[in-house]
This record gives sequence, structure tokens and C-alpha cells, in this order.
Amino acid sequence: MILIKLIATDLDGTLMSPDHLTVTERTVNTLKTAHDKGIKIAIATGRPMALVDNVVTQVPFVDYIIYSNGACVYDRNTEKVIYSNLIENRLSVELIDYLLENKVFFEIYVHGKSYYQMGTEALFDNTEFPQKFINEVIKTMTGCVSLTDFLNGEGVEKITLYSVKDHDREKFKNRFSAAGLAVASSFPGNVEATAGTADKGEALKGICRLIGITADECMSFGDAGNDTPMLRFAKYSFAMGNASDECKAAAKYIALSNAQDGLAIAVEKFALV
Repeated sequence: MILIKLIATDLDGTLMSPDHLTVTERTVNTLKTAHDKGIKIAIATGRPMALVDNVVTQVPFVDYIIYSNGACVYDRNTEKVIYSNLIENRLSVELIDYLLENKVFFEIYVHGKSYYQMGTEALFDNTEFPQKFINEVIKTMTGCVSLTDFLNGEGVEKITLYSVKDHDREKFKNRFSAAGLAVASSFPGNVEATAGTADKGEALKGICRLIGITADECMSFGDAGNDTPMLRFAKYSFAMGNASDECKAAAKYIALSNAQDGLAIAVEKFALV
């Protein structure tokens, strides 16, 4: 008999509908039924904390928020950040200077919010997302005259690059890797970096330790490269039908796509039996 005690899900391309803004009624009801059975619910996203409000409004019973690709974990029951693993300030400043020199649009996540260097907006080219979603993202971003001055000694949760040209992708990935950071991608043209030991899998392991369960009692869902660590960790891990090949290779099962309520159907089959 399968006994699931924790369900962890990515947001964009997984829990969220293709519009990146809504969760279907079936998915909400299925997760609510699971939660009512005593199963903990975690969302695990590359987004900053400031960009999950719309999600938890629709799924208000979420217990944990893994954000910034696992750099931080927020416990919604205690209303506290229970884990953080940051890129230290000296390295953050060094990388900000490097990215500005290489003329790529990027943002940094600090204390759950997004910041970018003013004057770099023209480097962003939206080819992946509905404009309505981009408009919502922009509302949560803050422009700074100088990102390095803004940091004022603080560490960074995540660095996110957008509109990266194919011929530049390896250059940026190699620069981050050489600095000892964990490197991932969520969609074409994207490169993301966190502290070397910060990823969704490590964050999920930490939650499991906290509540006293094992990987055998955990379900995880994802669709992109930054989801692979938590898919490798959980015994019942699902790549969505719309997932990348890398993601599918890391998962134990393949679910239907996010446009077909793939998460809800898998939860109904494996956790609500």
C-alpha cells in the first residue's frame, strides 16, 4: 500500500495552467482532499517569494513554500523562513559586474523579492510567456540604479538570466559553475544560479527531515531542469507530459501535461487510494 505524506510541486508548467496564472478547479480540489487526509503540501518554485501570492490565494492550504530554486523555505504554518542558503555577497557583486559587462538581462532575488539594474530592460525579449503573466511579474520587480549598492553586504538567493542567446548559454553556465554555484534552467533562453548546495531537492530533503518522513513517502512533480533534484529524491516523482527530456529522465513516472490536469490525476491514483 502506498502511503504518501508529502506532495511537492513545481509551479510553472506543472501546477499552473499554461497561462502561468491559474490552478484548475480539479487540481485545487484534489490537493485539498489530499491535505484533508493529513498529507502536507509544498510548492517548489524558481520564483521569488513575492511572486507566489496569486498561487497561495488559489491553494490556501499549502504548508511550505520552497522558493528561489531551493535557496529558501518558508513555513506557512509558523510564518517563518526556516531555511536559507545564499550566494555570499562578495561573489554576488563580482557576478553582477560580470553580467552587466556582458549585456544580458538578469534579476537577483533578495529577501524574497526581485531586483534588476535600471537601464537593462531593453535586453529582455519575451518569447516564452503570455504577456498577461509578464505584466504580473513586472509588478513584483524593483529597478535599482546600482544593484551592488543596493545589496549593501547582503547575500543573494538566486541570479536569473533571461533572453540568453544560444551561443552565450554555455559561457554563462560555465562562469557560474566555475564560481561553485548550482546552475539550472527553467525555459529556453534562461540560466539560473544559486549557492552550490541550494536546489529544490536539498530543500525537499530538509522538509522531510523536519516532519520525520522519508523519500519513500514523498511525491514530487516538475517539468524543467531546475526540478530534477527533487524528482531524483522522491520515490514517487512525476515529470509532466510537457516536461523537458532532462526532466523526464530524472523522474520515475510521466504524468499527463499541465494542460490535462496531469498532477491531479497522478495524486488521485497514487495518494488518494
